[in-house]
Amino acid sequence: MRVTSSLRRLAAALALVLLPIAVLGGEVHAQDQGTGDPATTPSDAVIRTITNTAQAEWIVDGNPANTLSNTVTFDVTAPPPAIRAFRPTAEGPTELNFREPVCSALGRSGQATATVPGVVNDQVVQPLNVMVEQTSILRAGQVLIFEVEALTANTDPDAIDELEIVITTSTGDREIETIFETGPNTGVFVGQMDTARMPPPPVQFDCRLSLLDGASITIEAMTPQTSQVLARTEVEVLADPFGVVFDSETGELVNGARVSLVDATTGQPATVFAEDGVTPWPSSVISGEPITDGAGRITQMGPGEFWFPSTLPGTYRLAVEPPEPFTAPSVVQPEDIARITRPDGSAFVVAEGSYGDAFELTTSVSGQIDIPLDQPGLDLGITKTASRAQVVPGDVVFYAITVSNPDSGRAKRDVVVTDTPSRSLRLRPDTIRVNGEEASESVTIAPDGSSLQIDLGTLEGGASVRVTYAMSVRPDAAPGRAINLAVVTDLLGRTARAQVPVDIQRETIADRMTIIGRITAGACTIDDPRPGIPGVRIMLEDGSFAITDADGRYHFEGVVPGTHAVAVSRMTLPEGAKLIDCHRGTRNAGSESSRFVIGQGGSLVVADFHARVPEGWLSGVADKAETRPDGATA
Repeated sequence: MRVTSSLRRLAAALALVLLPIAVLGGEVHAQDQGTGDPATTPSDAVIRTITNTAQAEWIVDGNPANTLSNTVTFDVTAPPPAIRAFRPTAEGPTELNFREPVCSALGRSGQATATVPGVVNDQVVQPLNVMVEQTSILRAGQVLIFEVEALTANTDPDAIDELEIVITTSTGDREIETIFETGPNTGVFVGQMDTARMPPPPVQFDCRLSLLDGASITIEAMTPQTSQVLARTEVEVLADPFGVVFDSETGELVNGARVSLVDATTGQPATVFAEDGVTPWPSSVISGEPITDGAGRITQMGPGEFWFPSTLPGTYRLAVEPPEPFTAPSVVQPEDIARITRPDGSAFVVAEGSYGDAFELTTSVSGQIDIPLDQPGLDLGITKTASRAQVVPGDVVFYAITVSNPDSGRAKRDVVVTDTPSRSLRLRPDTIRVNGEEASESVTIAPDGSSLQIDLGTLEGGASVRVTYAMSVRPDAAPGRAINLAVVTDLLGRTARAQVPVDIQRETIADRMTIIGRITAGACTIDDPRPGIPGVRIMLEDGSFAITDADGRYHFEGVVPGTHAVAVSRMTLPEGAKLIDCHRGTRNAGSESSRFVIGQGGSLVVADFHARVPEGWLSGVADKAETRPDGATA
């Protein structure tokens, strides 16, 4: 009895040992009595049920004996389905071997048609063999490769099963394809889908995903003839390092520029590949135009875009042949370009290589480099005027500068006016105005007053700006000509100049002329006495005036030599009085109320006027004359 109990304990122990062997191997040993039945439906996620009973046999006293253990039953479940996304790369750590998927494309009739995997023009195509790396991001233009691990979809261990894949994007694209197991009984399925950069807009069911930077891709795996989603994953679309060619002045993108990637060491065209690192790519492209790679695939470029996806590490430069009338390299500095943006509001990437200089690539994937171009335009216009042509120390001169942009189609940026006055003049800062308004924030005055700079900013096409300010003549100013030079420049270095002179004179009696005259009443005779008319206003052309005294006399002293106009204000004559022309000369310009006078320094010039007055007024003047204390008569 003791032996029998020991043997029974041994049999139980053997059952415990044999059980994990059966589980791990998925088989029942000769001494196990078990079965393994497949699950009835893939959706149960139970791929096999194991039933196992252990049996021990031995001999006691020459007689055979045996015993059975308890029966153990358990289910073998499959791991949950999963999708992994890949992108092709020549140096990828993973190799995938798979059959080409069948893509469902809508024909002209609207009915779905399919491409047969592995067969093109009745020719058998070898299975695809691709080096890849796993990713959750993708660039537009790359091939999207994905692997679905779904053991529940392995319905026939002796055949290659298939899955239906639905791919959608946030840009509105939708594609459907059928993918296949990598081999019988593997439960691993692999598919791929080409991608393209937008524009053009996406077309659903054309077997190509149309993508924008920042878009997302959703991949869903389904069992055939069902709507049950086995697995789902998402892939983000990265912003590609596309460079653009742009107008350095306006930020507008420029098409038609030939951009070539050149080996800076050898001077030869660089060897360029598509993003897979294998397919040849042209080393010279046209900005804004589609690019065809060595496999015949066409990659659309947006306005002004160019692209060199992959090349060997090394030193390169970008050679640019700009379209007319642009020039390269640009003369605009990076800090100035930083103040403009792309049409979509993003910043330009101006770095090494943007101006044709050499740059280093330390990896095979090129970075983004934008290229500015300069477009010649009409020069800025500038005029300058002064309020006076002749001055003396202490006088004030008002200057006006008008800057205009005659190019109606293009704005001028960073327009700056610099005025350099004569040393004989002193700026009055409180008088500076831009279009009549104070603009202290845009004005810079040199500490010693030797220059005045006004930042006018951007001058739109056809626009103009007027700058005014005053300068006083220094007390120690020497006689001679004082010239103020104004220079206007813009971002591209276009320059225009304007200057205006004033003559500085030292005020002495010999430098000035005097104008005297008398207004009298009476007929144009020399015999009859003509009384003077008091209180009449006489004016010069600059607005200065004098009032006649009791004897009708007036004068102007310190008048600048030259030609002047002297005029009588008719409104200040006695009521009923009328001016008459007693001289009948040419210097009155046909008017009884004005005279032209001409004189030089130190001269005395006479300008008399005559008027007929009512009889009563003459009598009143005579009566006043008789009562004068000194007994004088008019």
